[in-house]
Amino acid sequence: MPVVSKLSEPGWTQPPDEAVRTAASELIELVDSHLPQRFYAGEHPWRMFSAAIILRMADTVEGMMALMAAGLPIDGLNLLRALYEQVVRYLWVSINPDDHIEAWGSNARYHLRKLHNDAVKFGQSVMDEGELAAAEGAKELPGLADLALAVDSHWGGKMLGFRAPASGRQGILTMRGLYTMVYRTASRSAHLQPDSLEPYATLTTSPIVVNRPSKDESSIWWPLAVALYAHALIACHDQLNWPDPDRVREINDRMYAQP
Repeated sequence: MPVVSKLSEPGWTQPPDEAVRTAASELIELVDSHLPQRFYAGEHPWRMFSAAIILRMADTVEGMMALMAAGLPIDGLNLLRALYEQVVRYLWVSINPDDHIEAWGSNARYHLRKLHNDAVKFGQSVMDEGELAAAEGAKELPGLADLALAVDSHWGGKMLGFRAPASGRQGILTMRGLYTMVYRTASRSAHLQPDSLEPYATLTTSPIVVNRPSKDESSIWWPLAVALYAHALIACHDQLNWPDPDRVREINDRMYAQP
């Protein structure tokens, strides 16, 4: 997912792990430089949620960097899948906070009610009567692919670093394209599909050898953590007037410019 660079074509090149680690750390430090944040009565609630989500994403990115250092790319991909969902939902609510924050909250009530109804089968209660009444009529959000397409349609071309909806090779670098590239691809390991075990078993040899995969190979997924977070931070500036979007782009671009 590229942020436009004059030095190379971000998204089509793979920077070294050390460059990824440096960029991730610099983005997190950039966010931390604005902490703590304080919000007061009368402010739009999305401002508080926006800041909190940005910090939640920072921890996810930091977790991915720890997995990179440990040489665990499959677990990193699973965490990238979570980061992708965080970014898409954040960008989607940011399109129209007045309306979308209510839909986001309705989705939360919808799923909490599902949890409650399932827990009741085991003699447990998650929601009280008032909470159940508040959840009446709650609706689930559209699918993540639809939210990603809405993000591309709104932000694409309006803000440097975001791509408009597209198909073909260029389309894979849109948020909707990354739904297929990241989210659906990672679903195989997240749900333990048979083919996700290939790094642990030489399925095409005889005898089949089951062993730990090599931890020396770099993964194509690590840089995407930085690029996804950079997009969220650019939109964060649109919501909260921080961090500096030019600084965010410079950090991201310098990662791709490494030899």
